[in-house]
Amino acid sequence: MIKWFLNKNKLITYLIIFLVITVLFLMNYIRLITSELAIGRSGKYTFHLIMEATGAYTILLLLPIVIWFINKFPITRKNMASHIPLHILASLVFGVSHTLLMYFSRMFIFCLFNIGTYDYGKIIYRFPMEYSHQLFTYWTVYVCIFFFKYLKNSQEQKLKTIQLEQQLTKVRLHALQMQLHPHFLFNTLNMISSTMYEDTRTADHMITNLSDLLRITLDQKESEEHSLEKELEELELYIEIMKARYKNNLKIEIHIEKDTLNALVPSFIFQPLVENSIKYSMDNLKSAEIHISSHKENNTLKLIIRDNGPGISGNPDMIIKTGMGLSNTAERLDKLYKNDHRFHLQNIDKGGLQVEIHIPFQLSIMEE
Repeated sequence: MIKWFLNKNKLITYLIIFLVITVLFLMNYIRLITSELAIGRSGKYTFHLIMEATGAYTILLLLPIVIWFINKFPITRKNMASHIPLHILASLVFGVSHTLLMYFSRMFIFCLFNIGTYDYGKIIYRFPMEYSHQLFTYWTVYVCIFFFKYLKNSQEQKLKTIQLEQQLTKVRLHALQMQLHPHFLFNTLNMISSTMYEDTRTADHMITNLSDLLRITLDQKESEEHSLEKELEELELYIEIMKARYKNNLKIEIHIEKDTLNALVPSFIFQPLVENSIKYSMDNLKSAEIHISSHKENNTLKLIIRDNGPGISGNPDMIIKTGMGLSNTAERLDKLYKNDHRFHLQNIDKGGLQVEIHIPFQLSIMEE
């Protein structure tokens, strides 16, 4: 019982119950006084105050025991036959205890303040008279306990569901990243392998940049997002690998607004899109011109990649689903931002393709 009172949450609940009972006691007290005044009687202020106060606050003395008992022996479908009679018996014990507490507390108060002798009448009749109210009080407490317990369990279940969804999303994002990195690695290694027979020094330079890029990737904290500045550092290493391979046939311009450098972006978001731009531009034109930019618009970060390639023919949504880099990017954005993002492909009038990513603008914590 002492632990019950020392529990902070239970103590707060008890204080709330105390306030509720106090309000009910005052309402009954005012009703009795005004009722007597309405029919011309002088209000028995002290008498009614003692009656209502002892009736209300002696319940508080029994309430912790009642709450403990109700929690200890809840009624379920399996135990209804045994627990319902048990609670009826408990309500009788509660009723008798409450009636006796009222009786002795009133006698004590009357004696203490020299008000006179308290007359409760024949107590044998008081027990059934009071029990009708006490039975209602007991089951009201029971219903309230399990109503709030149901709400608590419901909230906990919702929280568990949300946490599970977040865990599943995190696992899925991690799987997508693991799917993307080998794809990038194999493509780059194939490119280095073909370059090695043409230019050993260039291949060696590409391997060095790839090594640096892999080291940065492996050293990253387990996070689906990092700053745009960090993303650009990784992209620069990839671009160096591609420039070493294609030399003057590859031109890449990067225009990043300064106030977007510390904005959060999905890690490894640029590489698969730049890889696509290089591939299709080289396959069709034997050269690639790519422009990468970022800017903030209200609370949105816009990332744009434009190339001089052949563009797309057909439904952009269907094209996004078919390509490894595009489908992976689309799914990662969907997992991270739900409906609060935009991933759009469109042809450029003068030729080429523009990829736009719109995500919420959020500043990252400075990375160590």
